[in-house]
Amino acid sequence: MKNRVFTILVTFTLLVVGLYFFFWGLVKAKAFLAPLSVAALLAMVMLPVANWFEHKGIKRGWAALLTDCIIILFFAVLVGVLAFQVKSFSEDWPRIKKELTSQSQRIQEFISEKTGISVEEQKQKVPGNILGGSSSGSSGTGSSGQPQQQEEGASTGQSKQSGGGSMLATAGSFMMQFFNLLGTFLLVLIYIFFFLLYRKKFRTTILKVVPEQKSEETNKILQNILQVSQSYLFGRFLLILILAVLYSIGLLISGITYAILISVLAAVLSLVPYVGNIIGYALAIAMVLFSGNGSTGIIGVSITFGFAQFVESYILEPYVVGNKVHINPVFTILVVVLGNAVWGVIGMLISIPALGMIKVIFDQVPALQPLGYLFGEEDISDEDDSPDMFDKALNWAKRKFKKG
Repeated sequence: MKNRVFTILVTFTLLVVGLYFFFWGLVKAKAFLAPLSVAALLAMVMLPVANWFEHKGIKRGWAALLTDCIIILFFAVLVGVLAFQVKSFSEDWPRIKKELTSQSQRIQEFISEKTGISVEEQKQKVPGNILGGSSSGSSGTGSSGQPQQQEEGASTGQSKQSGGGSMLATAGSFMMQFFNLLGTFLLVLIYIFFFLLYRKKFRTTILKVVPEQKSEETNKILQNILQVSQSYLFGRFLLILILAVLYSIGLLISGITYAILISVLAAVLSLVPYVGNIIGYALAIAMVLFSGNGSTGIIGVSITFGFAQFVESYILEPYVVGNKVHINPVFTILVVVLGNAVWGVIGMLISIPALGMIKVIFDQVPALQPLGYLFGEEDISDEDDSPDMFDKALNWAKRKFKKG
């Protein structure tokens, strides 16, 4: 018994240490692994498109290149639409800021009526006076006017120089980030091209690693993994696209400002079950309140999101994504938080598709099927708490313990 407990403790310690260094390595290797992972997922999404080109008689290299061109065209259109929305948002920012100030004043008056704290006291308690009030008093006042004017002129010149320097630093930082993003995007496109071009070689290499007597079984598992992963990833991508269109149509009809920008964000956030839809709905409602659309806009947003969620749950999920891969919402949220901790926004976006692929692999490998069951949505209803289910699980654990 003591040896068994010692073995369990050692195994658990090694597992924790191994996971720590694994995720530490992922964080340190983000610059290399993040573009590679994104390219691998996009290559699997676009593999049906490349196969379609090849079935039309186009050679594999040209098919991979055309697939890259489609990706470039899609992101160019998406960035163009979002840039137009952001530009319009920046132009309307003074009006939005004025509306925010008006809303904050109403909130302060409401707090003053309910709590008795005056508006002036509330402003004093806000750090830095976020409402844009000017600081009272002036420091460094001299006895004579001329020295004070010289000091003010010198400080004005210094502020102009510092302001110009900060603007140049901001512009330089923005340009560096832009070229870094552009270089990463080009690197991802190169990875996608070679993944599609040499996909047969990669599969053959895996088959050469396993023993010859298991090559046929391994090839079948690889085919099943590829088919299910393709359908899942492509279905998820198509689901986001359809949701973005549905949200855009509904919000545009409702007269919501920046409808396309909100629709794209809400569609991407739908990857996270429950929480993503709530955040997307809250963003739309906030834009309605700030833009002054009133109760009509709130009703339009509510109808749009309600209809879109109905279509997603009962039409798009079963027929577009399919029922081959369903991930437990608990692990979905956990993997999104973990992806954000490891790779930031990129980790959040690719964590759920990556978990879906991992679940597919676990479901196909007999030794890993318990983990695939853990990540899935099987047996998460109220029937799990029935006495029969508990007795069966307890008897199974006893049998396993006796065998050990």
